Amino acid sequence: MKFTANSIELQRTLNKLGGVIPTKSPMPILENILFELTSDVLTMTATDTAISLMVSLPVRGGEDGKIAIPAKRLMDTMRSLPDTSAVFVIDTTTNKIRITTDNGEYGLTGEGAKEFPSAPSFKGTAEITMDSNALRGIIHRTAFAVSTDELRPAMMGVLLQSKGAELRAVSTDGHRLVRLIHKQTKPVSLQKDVVIPAKALLVLGKSIDEGDTTISVSETHVKFSFQQSFLVSRLIDETYPNYETVIPTENDKIMTVKRDEIISSIRRVALYASATTHQIRFDVSKSSLRVAAQDIDFGGEAKETIPCAYTGDALEIGFNSVYLVDILSHLESEQVSFRFSTPTRAGIVSPVGTDEKDNIIMLVMPVRLNN
Repeated sequence: MKFTANSIELQRTLNKLGGVIPTKSPMPILENILFELTSDVLTMTATDTAISLMVSLPVRGGEDGKIAIPAKRLMDTMRSLPDTSAVFVIDTTTNKIRITTDNGEYGLTGEGAKEFPSAPSFKGTAEITMDSNALRGIIHRTAFAVSTDELRPAMMGVLLQSKGAELRAVSTDGHRLVRLIHKQTKPVSLQKDVVIPAKALLVLGKSIDEGDTTISVSETHVKFSFQQSFLVSRLIDETYPNYETVIPTENDKIMTVKRDEIISSIRRVALYASATTHQIRFDVSKSSLRVAAQDIDFGGEAKETIPCAYTGDALEIGFNSVYLVDILSHLESEQVSFRFSTPTRAGIVSPVGTDEKDNIIMLVMPVRLNN
């Protein structure tokens, strides 16, 4: 097996695959990337058995073949090289790999391609084609809010639903919830609600480029096809919580504030909050928002006042500052609105003046204030 590749292009491709490779696995073969050369196309595959990502790269081919190459050492090598041509000469009988550049020569040992797990067979029935940038935006604004609690597996993924020309994406960890409604130009159709693992979506978000992505769904897997690449992930086979019942419908106290100002203020004041609870306090009045925090254990406190527009009675409510900053950081508008009800009911955060194709709300639960 022999081919020549540009070091920078190969590094970029390996970086996409790196997110799939498990750091620790009972199957050492999964710490490799499968290289398969056919003419002038090099196809690379990484898998952790639940997620498989295949990416193709144009190269100058010499002799076809396939082999599994240790991912970490190869990625570290490519990362350290300047922009140069790298010639790979591989003996698929002994699995010896020789990489030659203008200034050096590097040798490593791979594994037989037969040892590498094959990609799951896939027969998708439902297909949605959408702009890759729109899909990347959906991932960015939902995947951050999934749960990491393995006792609640459904909440470790993002729920996808289709309704007419709308594609809905929902994520929650019990403390915050994101619901995004993306309007397609053509009707979309999923035979059922699907829950996609957050890891798969985060890998996908770093892998897709310009163009369109086609989403195919089977009973057990989802497949994302883009350019000359595809990602296949096992679906989470659990019922997603009924998120509609927790979204408040009577939050009539509305505060509008500049997003950058409130993020900066929360970050500064939160330096003086309890390291355990991260609790901050909002005191909202007609034209101003006071953000305050107090660390009783270490005697620290801070408060700031920023301008806002507010309709409703004066309100005092507490939040976890980490969750608030996370939510606000994943919105892109200049201004955001907060809709409140009472100090014990969830607040709703949404952008002001957003893209008409996307309707997004982010819900955050309050925390009980210390007296």
